[in-house]
This record gives sequence, C-alpha cells and structure tokens, in this order.
Amino acid sequence: MNREEMIKEARTIEAMKHGYMGLEGKLSTIAKYLGQPIFHQGSRVFEQTFLDDPFAEKEEDIPMMDEEEQSYEVGLQFDGLSRGINMTISVQYHLREITCRFEGHIVYKEVSGELDGYAPYPEWEDRIESLFSVAKKVERQRRPMERAKLAEANNKKRSEILEHLRNKWGL
Repeated sequence: MNREEMIKEARTIEAMKHGYMGLEGKLSTIAKYLGQPIFHQGSRVFEQTFLDDPFAEKEEDIPMMDEEEQSYEVGLQFDGLSRGINMTISVQYHLREITCRFEGHIVYKEVSGELDGYAPYPEWEDRIESLFSVAKKVERQRRPMERAKLAEANNKKRSEILEHLRNKWGL
C-alpha cells in the first residue's frame, strides 16, 4: 500500500466518523433541506452541449419542446452566500457525486460512495456543523408534510392497482 492509499483510507475513516459520506450524510442533508434542486430540461437520450451563435443573422423559430422532452431533477445545490458563507455543496444523482467547495477550493469530493478528496479544516467543518443543525430543524418541520405526501401517493398507487385488477379480472 503506497502513501496516497494510506492517506485516502485514513481520510475516509475520518469522513465517515464526521458523518459526511453518502446521500444521507451531513453534506447531502444540508443540500436537501437548505438548498435548491437542479433541473435538466430535454430528452434523456439527446443532450445539446454546444451554445448557439448569438450573432447569427438568421431568423429562428421559437424553441419548442419535443414530445419526449421533459424536465427532471438531476441533483441538489446549496449556496451559502446568502448566509454569508463562501461555500457551495452540490449533489449529482446520476454520478452519486457530492462536492463541497469552500472559498473556491474543493474541500470534499465523493464519487459513487468512494472518497475522492477530503481536506479537513476547522474553518469549513465548523460551518458544516452549524448548517447541519439548521437543516435538521427544517427536516423536523417538513417531516409531517412529507409523510402526508407519501401516504397520499401510497393511497393513489393502491387505488390504481385495485382499479387495474377490477378492470382486468372483474374483482
């Protein structure tokens, strides 16, 4: 085992001890309850990655969505500038990537459940702890609403299944 692997293993243990790792960790909780969702518009099959020419002389039609295009949530983003903290936390669902930037530097990065970088400094870790306590309060306030939404979704799904069985089998 080389030196970098030993450091990575030690940092992984430390990050797990602080509760940062995973989609249920402190960083993801902050992004979920204090941040905003990141939406992607378009088809999941085709993604346009180039920019249109703003100086083009041709007349263009109003862009319209195709039948197969939709908008869907691809992650979460917390921006601490509104709270006076130069920190961003982003969670990307498709890559299972969690990134925390503090004052322009990546201080924590996790990809697919594996730690890719972690620089433990009290300056940002203390802020994470205070933000996490605020996020837990918000979670406690939202919990009854989330349970009600989940119960409503379960009842709707149960009704759909029963209706399908009635129509198909005459029950």
